[in-house]
Parts: sequence; C-alpha cells; structure tokens
Amino acid sequence: MNSQEHLGAMRSVTLTELDAAQLHDREESKVILHREDVVDAMRSLKADYFILEHEGSRTQRYRNDYFDSIDLTNYHEHHNQKGQRHKLRYRTYVDSSITYFEIKQNVHGRTVKVRRRSSLPERRLLPKDAVFFFKQTGVAPSRLIPSLRVDYERILLVKQDFSERVTIDVNLSFSSAQGEVEIPDLAICEFKQPKFDRSSPAMIAMNRRPQNFSKYCMGLASCDPSLRRNRFKKVFRNLAALDATPTTRKLVAA
Repeated sequence: MNSQEHLGAMRSVTLTELDAAQLHDREESKVILHREDVVDAMRSLKADYFILEHEGSRTQRYRNDYFDSIDLTNYHEHHNQKGQRHKLRYRTYVDSSITYFEIKQNVHGRTVKVRRRSSLPERRLLPKDAVFFFKQTGVAPSRLIPSLRVDYERILLVKQDFSERVTIDVNLSFSSAQGEVEIPDLAICEFKQPKFDRSSPAMIAMNRRPQNFSKYCMGLASCDPSLRRNRFKKVFRNLAALDATPTTRKLVAA
C-alpha cells in the first residue's frame, strides 16, 4: 500500500470541524524521519485519527514568510535557548489563498500562538500587522525585515477525541537573501498537545525520540553556513543519518 492509499484509508475531517482542536496554547514536540518511513508509521493510525481534507485534497501547500531584525535577533535567541522568545511570520494556505499574520511565543517551553487575518507580505510588516505585533509583544516593529521563506506540503491529523493535532511536513524548501536549499527526503512530524503525552498513538507509531527542530533556524542555517550554529550541529548530524541533508538549489551572488 503506497502513501496515498494510506491517506485515503483514513476518515476525513473538515476545516470547520478542525476548529474544535485549535490548541493555540499547547506543548509542541517534534520528531524527524525520512519521508519514506512515514508510510509505515501511518499504517496503525486510521483507528485513532482523522485526516484533514480540504477541497478534495488530503495534502495542503503552505508558505511561511518569516520576519526578523537585520541581525537576526529571533534566530540567535533560539540558538542561545532564551527562555522567553517569539517568532513572527505570515502563513499562507496556498491552495485557498488565505494568509494569516502569526506570532508564536515560547514561554519556558510552552508555545502560545496568536494571529490575525492578513494578506501576502511586502518588504515590511503591513501596517495593521505591525500594530498588532507591538500590542502583543511591546517590541517596536520598525527594524523587522523579511528573513526567510519556507515552502512545504502538510498532512494534518487530528486525534478522534480532538485532544491532539499531528502535522507531517514534507517537500521542504527554504529561501533567504543568502541562498536557496531544499530537503525533499525529510519529514517533520510535530505533535501539538495540551500537555506532553508520550503515549500518543502517533508518537508511538513514529518510533523516534522527540528532539528540538525549528524550520526557521534550520532553514536560515542551511541557506547561510556562516551563521553560528553550534547548538544545531546535532540536528545536522541527524539529517545526515537519515540521508536527508539540505541540498543547495541556488546560491545568490553577494
């Protein structure tokens, strides 16, 4: 049975029904796999999870446009494991042409996300989004510029009691001012739970130890090898062990 047959075997849920499991205040944990391993992992999940189906498709295309200061404050705060930090992005659901401006705040290991409906970003934060950002964080938005674009495809599962979301991201590509890379063989599986639960059927099926992994930090570090990355070396080693290392698409001339 191939991956599409696995997806088709699961009962579907709509976007409206999915609102019952928003989980904007949650604990997040991630595991990484080779994308071919996801097929085997999903064999046992149809009894416990629904899959999101939107406009006849069970995979959705996403685009994240991240903003940071010119010296990449958010990147370095994550690298240095600052206890309270935030990340801001425009998330576009490509297939439905819907964009949200989102602020993810990490408060000592717990993720809180707030967002507002918006439109595709420009070279600076859109005015209403800048005001929203300042009200939420107290940080002046004037120094924020585009830092990274991430494109990927997502499979979204929700536990049948709506207590957990599981996202599986594949076909990742990253683009910054320093270059473009892709990791087509990587699958990032993220578990969004009210409280970390290792007994999650999906976590058991993935059969990997949770680890720190940030698409934003990994994308920037892959596009720009000159960035400090000491704390991310283990992640790069894990990617190599999975035979899923970043591949350069295009280098931008300095």
